[in-house]
Amino acid sequence: MALPIFARQYQVSCAKCHSVIPHLNEFGAAFLASGYRIPGLQPGPAFPLATKVNLSDSSQNQGNGPDGAGLPKAIVDEVELFTAGAIGSRGSYLVEQYALDGGMPGSTRDAWVMDRVNPWPARIPLYVQAGSFTLPLPVDPETFRDTAQHYTIYDQTVGTNPFKFFDPKIGVHVSAGDPLHGFSGQFFAGPGHDRQSGIASTGIDTMAYAQESMGLLTLAAYRYNGTRPTPYGPKDEFRRTGVGLMWNQWGRFSSETVLQNGWDSNCVGGLFGCSSSGGFTQLRYQFNRRLYVGGRYEGTADSTGGFARDTVFLLGWGPSEHSRFTIEDIIQHVPQTTHTMNFQFTFAE
Repeated sequence: MALPIFARQYQVSCAKCHSVIPHLNEFGAAFLASGYRIPGLQPGPAFPLATKVNLSDSSQNQGNGPDGAGLPKAIVDEVELFTAGAIGSRGSYLVEQYALDGGMPGSTRDAWVMDRVNPWPARIPLYVQAGSFTLPLPVDPETFRDTAQHYTIYDQTVGTNPFKFFDPKIGVHVSAGDPLHGFSGQFFAGPGHDRQSGIASTGIDTMAYAQESMGLLTLAAYRYNGTRPTPYGPKDEFRRTGVGLMWNQWGRFSSETVLQNGWDSNCVGGLFGCSSSGGFTQLRYQFNRRLYVGGRYEGTADSTGGFARDTVFLLGWGPSEHSRFTIEDIIQHVPQTTHTMNFQFTFAE
């Protein structure tokens, strides 16, 4: 997450957890899984505020109107404010507020508390988290993404159902096991609501996530279930099921593939259900401490006629431990083929 708060608290450099921000190394992934704690080590005092800024220049206008109307090509894309720290001997908290998001006034993404329920030496770690947070997925949809381009399956919505994996959820999250070694499982439950959708909460959403880490190879599977109201009367009972295959996820060369399908019981005029599917595969290679390249191919489809494909090529360079510069080319097919060049400079303090 490129949070200097933790570097100051534990008196380490940002390179302890990151290769080039925001990409994690293996230690950073373990630190994240432990609720931003180093097991058994109490963090020292530090000013508990940090900020991250992302500047963006694109070949396309970056607003939400037709052809990107509403914002220019060069914008202050994101300004994030953070506060975080330890609670007692095994707990932690984090608040992430977007002052700007996409060049527009932002909202709160993360606001949670987490506690390790059992002692640090216990063989099977057990954590409980409550608040607003990103759902457990094989590849993080936002915080640790290298590209400006979102993952299409995490942005996919179907019919009138506003649910998408990109958005954080409010609820309770329980995890058991070490996600970097062997088998681990996670479970989420929270109100059936999507932020800024204008739709009332309906029932309880649930999600189960299971993962098996076998050295360089990691396999994952997840299932999300929920209910949403529709303008047609009958409610839409939906599910999303996915699998992930990750190779050397925190190493110099990594490969990540996620496939997903879904079903909505009511998405066409109150009469018919519809299916959805999508996925992505991406490669990343780190030449040295500062320079890396990446590529991703992805797509989504649903039975209402939605269909999209795109390819992303990325070159990244980290001029310092807490900054990065990226150039990416996005080739989209929706349905016409277009090229978009994005330039980003990100820094955290």
